Amino acid sequence: MKLLSTLLVAGSALVIAGAAQAAESYRIGGGPAGGGWHPAVSAGAQLLNAELSDKYKFNYSPSNGSVDNVRRVSLGKFDTAWGHIGQVFQAWNGVGLFKEDGANHDFRVIANVRKQSQIVAVLADSPIKSFSDMKGKIVNLLNKGSGSNVNCNNIMIGAGIADTIDARNLGFSASARALGDRQIDVYCSAGAPFLIPALTQLSISKPVRYISLTDEEQARVIKTNPFYAAITIPVQKDVRGMDAPAKSIAYDVFWIAHKGMSDEAVYDMLKVAAEPANLKKLAATAAYWKTLNGDFTNLAVLDIPIHPAAAKYWKERGVDVPAKIVQGY
Repeated sequence: MKLLSTLLVAGSALVIAGAAQAAESYRIGGGPAGGGWHPAVSAGAQLLNAELSDKYKFNYSPSNGSVDNVRRVSLGKFDTAWGHIGQVFQAWNGVGLFKEDGANHDFRVIANVRKQSQIVAVLADSPIKSFSDMKGKIVNLLNKGSGSNVNCNNIMIGAGIADTIDARNLGFSASARALGDRQIDVYCSAGAPFLIPALTQLSISKPVRYISLTDEEQARVIKTNPFYAAITIPVQKDVRGMDAPAKSIAYDVFWIAHKGMSDEAVYDMLKVAAEPANLKKLAATAAYWKTLNGDFTNLAVLDIPIHPAAAKYWKERGVDVPAKIVQGY
């Protein structure tokens, strides 16, 4: 009897150990400290682990932002992460910042996180009224490795002033403080979609203005970067000092996954994260989750594929997913 009990205990231990080993482990990339992606994706990973712990383990890793995320996912160093459409496009085609990497087709898009715009701002009492006025001025372009840095550089190139500014690469947390302390003249970063919390907060004590591209400058930025769209940011009542609309660029942020993730894991991950009640919980912690959706319109234009498991999920939610870009590996 004692031998039987021992065997049963040992057998149970083996079953438990086997179940633990069977759980698929995935690394999910986030963003830099001070940015919105870091707390948002971290909260998402916690939710996934809480609801899917019997099948998967999601290990959260901070990153330098969109460029870092897309590169790591395409190389299989991250299993899943968020990335700007600009970096997704460049990685898929092996152009721009990903030219030396070469075209990489080892990842797929699984969701549209949200639309963003690029915000370029100055203190309201600054003599800078246009992009041409920035020549010789200190312009912060955000930390390298972030999608915001890429977008800021693209805007400055389109405006024809990239070689004339005194560029800085302060991170998200330091940028607004530096503008308020007049250590920099111009602040550039991604808006979600039209606001940057740190900048909005700064405007309470030190009003700020958004700088507008001219029609010609805006057209040049988009011609060189076909993944952008023209947008006019309306006056934001929460930004004290903003007294006029500002022409800028808009772009999608997508959720991507490496081919190393199983189809079931991609489907289950979306089913948990995009479930309306769960999105409400996540959005209470991090607003980036509010707009998670299955809008892949721009991908059809750029010919970048959607993961079949993701297409299955979004179709079940009633989304009309473009069939021509649903593609496995």
